Amino acid sequence: MTVRPLPFRPPPSHDELLSSWIGRLAKANHCSAEELCGYLGLGQGRVPERINDLGQVDWVRLCSAVQRTRHEIAAMTLPDATHHAVRYVSLHCFQHCPGCAEQTPGLTLRHWRFAWSMTCETCGQALVAKYPVKGISGRLRARAVRGSEALRAAVANNDHRRLRRIDLTLHLMTVLGTGHLGSLTSKNEHERLLALAAVNVGTTHPLLGAAIILRGNDGAAQELRRVFPQHRRVIERIRAMTQDLDRRLPELCEIAHPTGHETYRSCRSNASESALQAARQAISELGHDANRHALLMRADTIWRRPDGDKS
Repeated sequence: MTVRPLPFRPPPSHDELLSSWIGRLAKANHCSAEELCGYLGLGQGRVPERINDLGQVDWVRLCSAVQRTRHEIAAMTLPDATHHAVRYVSLHCFQHCPGCAEQTPGLTLRHWRFAWSMTCETCGQALVAKYPVKGISGRLRARAVRGSEALRAAVANNDHRRLRRIDLTLHLMTVLGTGHLGSLTSKNEHERLLALAAVNVGTTHPLLGAAIILRGNDGAAQELRRVFPQHRRVIERIRAMTQDLDRRLPELCEIAHPTGHETYRSCRSNASESALQAARQAISELGHDANRHALLMRADTIWRRPDGDKS
């Protein structure tokens, strides 16, 4: 059975999400989105967004009402990512483009829902998180951008090995309490950027990154052994790296502050920060594909420099 076309049919914007367009169609025809879905044969429940939400659709009825082809309508949905371990597609609005949303009220574009999207593909403006955070460093943003590129490439190439590494990185963040499996599409800007930055480290230098995080945290290492028993060998390699880092710290502290237990504690905290900075500089100098041992040696050399010596 066919139906009459809707009286008012504003055309969909480029890359507009189906639920966004249905909402604008409903507003143009002076009805609710739920009522319109019933008329279109989509049911009275949730407005469809994913391709698998259209499994039982009467395509003849739907295409006649909106005057669009089946291919055009299907192209406005989100992909079915339920079979992926990494949650790279969000089912909620966690970011938007202020410029595009102001120009077209109620607009939601498909790529705004992808974890790797950081700029609007329509106007080029930076996307704004639902809960933005002030004072985020440029360094964190740069690492998050590299992480988003790595995630996008892994999904586009269906790189199972890299996707598995990203999944393990997110599990590591969950165990350590620094994030969770849904952090990549978090409404909190800082939480999401941390997750994307972790993806960058996890896909380039996973062992070194984990060693820096776990340094001096035996409890977290034990928790990792419990949660990931199948990866005990890798965890022990990481622990060996953290112990290698720990052995160097007392020497640095004794040189700078030869007396006093409290002084040593303070030095350990300062040395921890300097160790992280040294590791960052080593990665920056040697590149993301450098050998792990070469990175450790270079970081150690930077560590031992006198204060202020950057050469």
